[in-house]
Amino acid sequence: MSELKTPPARLPLCADASRAAGEDPIGTAPHWQEVTVLELGVPVWASLRNAEAWTSEQRGVFEALRGKVEASGAGFGLLMAAPERSGGPLRVRHHVRGAGGFTRRDYESDLPQTEWARGLTATLLHPEGLVGGEWAEVPAPSGSDHHVCTHGTVDAACGKYGMPVYHGLRREGHRVWRTGHFGGHRFAATAVELPSGLLWAHLTPELAGRIARREVHPAEVGKHLRGFAGLPAPAQVLDRELLARHGWDWLNAERTARVQTEEEGIRVTLSYTWNGERGHASALVREAEPLHLPGSSHRADLGPVRQYAAPDVQIAYGEPSPA
Repeated sequence: MSELKTPPARLPLCADASRAAGEDPIGTAPHWQEVTVLELGVPVWASLRNAEAWTSEQRGVFEALRGKVEASGAGFGLLMAAPERSGGPLRVRHHVRGAGGFTRRDYESDLPQTEWARGLTATLLHPEGLVGGEWAEVPAPSGSDHHVCTHGTVDAACGKYGMPVYHGLRREGHRVWRTGHFGGHRFAATAVELPSGLLWAHLTPELAGRIARREVHPAEVGKHLRGFAGLPAPAQVLDRELLARHGWDWLNAERTARVQTEEEGIRVTLSYTWNGERGHASALVREAEPLHLPGSSHRADLGPVRQYAAPDVQIAYGEPSPA
């Protein structure tokens, strides 16, 4: 008789491990100057992520984008959002960093969704060619878009926790999108909110709805905020402190950051124009003791996870002194 083998133990979901450890997600939002949203049906997501199957044209697009980032230091975001009709033509939404978040422009074409590389080329590499030709600009709707990662084939946590949040927001009438992996699956359910540029962590359907309706003060949900994508990571820490102090209206402020490494930590100076007033806030951002957590739900390896200590914030009016 053959010996029965014990099946391997199921690994815990990385999002569960993150919540159990009390991970603070601030400073984990990517730093973007531009964001392109490609409206792609879920079956097309895999082809975009499968670099080995890319055509020479598709490979060339990402090589050009890599060169653009290296030359300018400006990051870009790429979101794959599933439209209601997966077989429709390719539509793109291009967001550029502006006052109070990101500004949006929408374009449509007769191209099939499999031509996603041409959408990236048009928005991120040659935006001057978006008017005329195979592209037409269409009016962009007002209000917020909520991009919830539901990409369960990348990490099971995003499928388990992302789908209920997506359906909950949709039932409430919010403009919400099933979105492919954009990083941070241990924060499932995680979402990108545009045009505010905020990234959220460990959402539930009830909490996501309250945030979308702005029915909760940001100070109460600060531990769910990954950060504002318009700023680098240390500045996201300071920006959260100011959002907690001033409320949701702070998102209307035009803010830029200067980051300097000092012996005691990272000095962040955030300059802003808000409600007609100019000012700046400064803080020394220090790292706290890191946590050790799994990087995904499919591997048991633990890795260090950066945590930030609460900064001591100083606020002044007028221009900051030169470095």
